[in-house]
Amino acid sequence: MTAAPASPKPIKRQTKLLGWQGFSLRVPEDWDLTGFSGSYDEGYLRIDDGEEQGLELKWATEPKKTKKPIDIEVRGESYLASLARVAKKKRLAFESELTPLPRGVQRDEREGFGFKWTGDRKAFGALWHCKETRRVVIAQVLGDRSGRKGLAGASEIILASVENRDAEAGWRLWSLYDLKIELPSRFQLASQQLMNVYLRLSLVDGTDRLSVEQWAVANVARKDAYLDAWLEVNARGELTQAHYKAEESSVAGHAAVAMRGGLAFGPAWVQASRELMSLRIPATRFSARAWHCEPSNKIYLVQSLRPFRATDPLEALVSRVRCHG
Repeated sequence: MTAAPASPKPIKRQTKLLGWQGFSLRVPEDWDLTGFSGSYDEGYLRIDDGEEQGLELKWATEPKKTKKPIDIEVRGESYLASLARVAKKKRLAFESELTPLPRGVQRDEREGFGFKWTGDRKAFGALWHCKETRRVVIAQVLGDRSGRKGLAGASEIILASVENRDAEAGWRLWSLYDLKIELPSRFQLASQQLMNVYLRLSLVDGTDRLSVEQWAVANVARKDAYLDAWLEVNARGELTQAHYKAEESSVAGHAAVAMRGGLAFGPAWVQASRELMSLRIPATRFSARAWHCEPSNKIYLVQSLRPFRATDPLEALVSRVRCHG
């Protein structure tokens, strides 16, 4: 009796952790964030290799009080039907199928289905409703319509790694382009600048603000300049609005600069006055920590601007930066 041929195994590749808007997942090491929109409540995310394969995430948060229970099967059929209409307009052959939710994607808090489709490309995906976060999530891994390069196996592994809730209550992972930090989940992303050599995430909660900046190729960028003097020229976060004193410190064995103070005179105080007039407590206390991580050859700057009586979160924030290793 001839044994059935073994199913092809996906190509083993190094993976890395990515975190964005409450999602965390593992993707091949050569994939990076290439597109995003929206917010924590509703948005879109794309991560790919810049050539052929990639992952798309789409999500929307249901209101706390919904009139009708969510029919996730109808959502899945509606999504595939929308793809079919687009393919028809492009005069492309299109096939699709709803499948049981893949075992690796299953969680106690999830209800959903798997799916696959072939049009101009091929995709394997999953659609689910999370009872805890109230998110409806569509996750799909796409590649060449032939399915080459182990698309099916890679899809199974990547989709199984997707988590749509915070691993630790009160803290949210932000991980991209070698930046890895956990920030308080009450803060929402307000703005960002994402480049290979420079990253900035700025988050807000009312008037409370914090930001994280990371510079790559630090030895070239900084040269022989003192770190605090270099930051005065290059920082773009809360430090630009602050008046502070700097002193020597340390972070994870690295020499660091600690900064503490308040708002600088000028536009920052004008904004604080406007907040006070609108019965909001303005953010007037500043603290920051900066260091040069030699193993990763990066400069990090973590900043907090908060109301007068608010607890300084800086030590907790700095302890959750994974700068190397």
